[in-house]
Amino acid sequence: MARKVQEVKKNKVLEILKKEYPFEKILLGLLGAIVLILGIYLVEGTVLEIRFTDWWIFNSDLKIMIFSIFVIFIGTASFILSVWPFFVPSIGEMKKVSWPNKITISNHSARVFGFIFLIGMFFVAIDLGLRPLFDWLNGLGA
Repeated sequence: MARKVQEVKKNKVLEILKKEYPFEKILLGLLGAIVLILGIYLVEGTVLEIRFTDWWIFNSDLKIMIFSIFVIFIGTASFILSVWPFFVPSIGEMKKVSWPNKITISNHSARVFGFIFLIGMFFVAIDLGLRPLFDWLNGLGA
């Protein structure tokens, strides 16, 4: 006996929603940053303030502060959601990295700070050596 194979109808809306659009991530990050800045301005209250205090949600300073914090939360969440896909591949790569041990880190750190100290002393010596020349040249112009 032959079976009838039923075709599953695909929902076009779900297909559109499942497809990734890189432009949307950039737009979400940009809008998230703008909303975050607006929320900070609302909390600060000098650049941007809410004047519709007749509405029930804005009729006290506490409610305005809660609304401002909510706006900051929404802006932060949307910015993180837009940036997160760029960091997902990095997490897998960071697990593959062979990290140095404590002795190697301290050795390399000592070398870096020693080099910075030597360069600093070099510039101090140059400054001390050339200061009389610059003072003499400065005295000629006065």
